[in-house]
Amino acid sequence: MDLNFRLATPDDIFKIIELYHVIYGSNYREPLMNQYELMKPFLEKPGSYWFIAEPKNAGKNAPIIASVVVRYDEENRLAKAFGAVVLAEHRRGGLMESLLDHAIQYMQTHTAGADVVYATTRTVHEGAQALTERLGFKKLGIFPNSHKNVEYETHCLTAAYYQNSIDNRFEDYALHEKLRGLVSIVSEEIPQMGNLKFITPAPPTRTHIDPPQLEMITSEHFVRYRYEKLKREKELQFTFFPFHEPNTLVLSPDQSIEIFCYHSPGDAYSVIIGGKVDPAINYSSLFNTIANLLRDHQARYVEILVRADKPKIIESILKAKFIPSAFFPAFQLHQGKRYDYVVMNKTFEVFDFQNIRLKGLNQKYLEEYFNHWKQSSLTPKMLQIF
Repeated sequence: MDLNFRLATPDDIFKIIELYHVIYGSNYREPLMNQYELMKPFLEKPGSYWFIAEPKNAGKNAPIIASVVVRYDEENRLAKAFGAVVLAEHRRGGLMESLLDHAIQYMQTHTAGADVVYATTRTVHEGAQALTERLGFKKLGIFPNSHKNVEYETHCLTAAYYQNSIDNRFEDYALHEKLRGLVSIVSEEIPQMGNLKFITPAPPTRTHIDPPQLEMITSEHFVRYRYEKLKREKELQFTFFPFHEPNTLVLSPDQSIEIFCYHSPGDAYSVIIGGKVDPAINYSSLFNTIANLLRDHQARYVEILVRADKPKIIESILKAKFIPSAFFPAFQLHQGKRYDYVVMNKTFEVFDFQNIRLKGLNQKYLEEYFNHWKQSSLTPKMLQIF
């Protein structure tokens, strides 16, 4: 079948919704794919691209048979591909591979350029993992129980690198010693990272205090307004979590602590995006409290990004029992250099991996994840059993 690849328009919305419904029924938890009132402004928003495949010369009523979405961040020359679907009868023959390759080439020629393109892949079968591998994506980690459709799903992180982005990394730093195993797996995929240094952070030189009582605000429009205001005024200590917009705010009564999150009760997924914190606060206690607040509001998975050259912050978050699950080289572009990041998460769900099919290094990432989990969650006696 001859196919036409193009960008979707608002006239395609109902056919796109039908495509996702045919494939997933009512079990696809991403609201963007099934709500007209979200999809229409998305299609009109700068940096948002929705690629579709349809039969060539089939006219106005041509069915949409495949779809993939790309978000683009010009400041960081970064793109994210997600939501890839193909009708079952068209899954052989490399249709999605061709559509995703078309999308990447489009981004390189119709924007300021994408140094890094990343995607997460499902693990219920090997097809998605093999597809990104054929397009040159590198495996960077694993996210156990990160999303819930019919049941909790484990996803893998992959990224493709262009324009010598790996060579443009900031390298003058030492990684936290407990990242050694994870980073060694990434180095198998990206040997250009070279010889990395590792350290055990020195204990803090002053006593930190536990955070005061924290509360949660879920007023989406206020939260977004407040986040943008503090960002403009440069009051946020950490703000980098691309393609997520906050809809939840965790704060202290005096607002000395304001932590912005994206929270989706529908699939029990949450991320800590950024915020401002009194420097006297104990980070371990703070992030443990935030995770528990999100858990009490139906989150079963909580994620945070930490710049890899911040070993003391990583140490604090490790003590809050977040587990490093992915290492993302050259993720952020800042003052002409690309910075590495660690993805850390905490899950509150019982692990169940009977339905996953891991390909290549993804199996190693899962094993490394459980090594960290055992060290952080089991007593020495229990470690002897496991």
